[in-house]
Amino acid sequence: MAGLGLLSVPIIIHLTHRQRSTVTAFPSLMFLRKLPFKTMNRRRIRHPLLFALRCAALALLAIAFARPFFDATGDMEGEAARDVVLLVDVSASLAYGDRWDAALDSARAVLDGLREGDRVAVASFDEQARERLPLSLDPAVARSALEGLSPVDLGTRIEAGLQLAGRILSESDRRSREVVLISDFQRTGWEDGGRVRLPDGVSLRTASVAREEAANVAVAEAAIRAAGGGRVRLVARLANMGDEPVETLPVSLEIAGRTVATLPLDMPPRGAGTVVFEDIALPEGRSRGRLTVPGDGLSIDDVFRFVAAPEAGLRTLILENNRGNEERSLFLERAFGIGDSPRIDASRVSATRIDDDVLAAAGFAVLNDGDLTDAGRSGRLRDWVSEGGGLLIVLGSNTSMDRWSDAGQGLLGGTPGQLVDAGGGRRLSWLDYDHPVFELFSAPRSGDFSGARFHRFWELEPAPGTNVLARFDSGEPALLEHTIGEGRVLVWTSTLDRYWNDLALQPVFLPFVHRLALHATGYREPERWIEAGGVLELAGLVGAAVGGSEWVLVDPGGDRRPLEVGEEPTWIEFPETGFYEVAARDDADRAVTVAVNASITESDLVPVATERVIEAVAGATPAGPAGDGGGTEDGEAATRRAELWWLLLLAAALVLGVESVLANRWARRRPASALTNA
Repeated sequence: MAGLGLLSVPIIIHLTHRQRSTVTAFPSLMFLRKLPFKTMNRRRIRHPLLFALRCAALALLAIAFARPFFDATGDMEGEAARDVVLLVDVSASLAYGDRWDAALDSARAVLDGLREGDRVAVASFDEQARERLPLSLDPAVARSALEGLSPVDLGTRIEAGLQLAGRILSESDRRSREVVLISDFQRTGWEDGGRVRLPDGVSLRTASVAREEAANVAVAEAAIRAAGGGRVRLVARLANMGDEPVETLPVSLEIAGRTVATLPLDMPPRGAGTVVFEDIALPEGRSRGRLTVPGDGLSIDDVFRFVAAPEAGLRTLILENNRGNEERSLFLERAFGIGDSPRIDASRVSATRIDDDVLAAAGFAVLNDGDLTDAGRSGRLRDWVSEGGGLLIVLGSNTSMDRWSDAGQGLLGGTPGQLVDAGGGRRLSWLDYDHPVFELFSAPRSGDFSGARFHRFWELEPAPGTNVLARFDSGEPALLEHTIGEGRVLVWTSTLDRYWNDLALQPVFLPFVHRLALHATGYREPERWIEAGGVLELAGLVGAAVGGSEWVLVDPGGDRRPLEVGEEPTWIEFPETGFYEVAARDDADRAVTVAVNASITESDLVPVATERVIEAVAGATPAGPAGDGGGTEDGEAATRRAELWWLLLLAAALVLGVESVLANRWARRRPASALTNA
């Protein structure tokens, strides 16, 4: 409205405009009396209509940019009966401090502000949205539905709640419809919120229960690593979600109900920290473990639960060639000995000593530059693979592929060719980064295989059913894979030492060898914990067939629920934090414990601005606080008021058009000079 000061511009122009005299040339002026030419500022408005039009145009422009509205329209619309959806956030973060009490107070204020004829629905949301009460004329029923709500252990997804509220109001035929959203508006719960829109004519009110400062410390993760001698090392990771540093925070480790150790931890503001519990002895079997910190405003992330069990490790056999060259397996043995997730226990065995007893104790075997000329040994190795063993065949100078038995060549998954002497060297030019072996290296700067140079390798033509996972720049296969029964066979066509190539000297060698072992054996790290809301399949959880037994689920509160087991897979949902137990009624030894923790995203209490939510969802400015007890403008009235400035701009354009026509017409009229009139 300060733009109305521009009205002074046409006034100044009209009052200070100087009149210009018309000069007429004559042959001689000697007989005319010379009079002095005088000018003066005009003290009156010559064209009052033009002046009025210019002032009106400027006034209309200033008022249009102010976007005015009329209270009479809002009052008239506010008297109409409304449909209101009371949308309440019940995610885990609402349990912080007094947020839940504040949310209930805001919801009750909305119910108190309902007028006669208004209908209200109650809905709640966490990661999913649920309708608690359809549109009802009875506020008492809505109040009862509201009192039945409480925070759960699940995450926040504001978009899900708004989508449900939009569906409820899309079926309403009333002109006045609105959603009242009560939440702490966690930023982590609004990452995809820009994609949801409320139906036309539906307005949004918000009530935020978030506070400006919310200090919180969360236990984020527990990782168990093998330490040798049957003992483990436990690594605990914590996060400081507050704006103040944390000093000497006591972190306690509990195994099987007994406190093992308590260590201090310092963390910077909005930072993380790690505590390492060394040399921990675990009981036999699966034990319940807890990491705890002193309680704060949000208790759900002050305890982290996990299932601990001694690591058996991956027993590996390195089957060497018959000539006993110790250096050929040196790099493999050293690579397997590094790392603890899982621990790989490798031992060397001569390829001539392959028998059932040796193979039975191993889960993974490497035939390193050996030959399989003996059909009996080849057959035993094939039978072991078909029963689930993982085999890596590394071809080298002592392989003697032309003398392999038929059973031995069947393990290759292809037809052997000639030994290639690459001279200047070949490089790996193609890797299947979608395969589990190379998936680890797919991200930028995560490992480069192109630096390795290969001077020799064996040709191998893949058989049907054999997949090529890597190729040299000349096109020949470098790594192949095929299955035999329940097991896998991987074939590397060059050596894994420094004689035929320098891959063993590259940084990728160690993780590459580990990925080969883990993929060949199908190793999966034990499921030590899951997030609240996760699901697990019963057969995969217990690791055996579930038919013929009755199964029950015991939740953290001790309640027992039977599980329906049929021909289809049985999926179990774990919505609460704590320890669950899945057990067979007729066999107590088949019980399995599942640890459930809250999502770490619920620990980050930083809110998103409510104005951003309203603008993204409704495309309008806030209608007012949810707890003011008064009515809000409906979406239709708000749209009409927002479009009023277009009418003012159109009127200003019309006025300026009329002013231009009149000004041009009057400008063409030349005033007659005094001499002409004479």
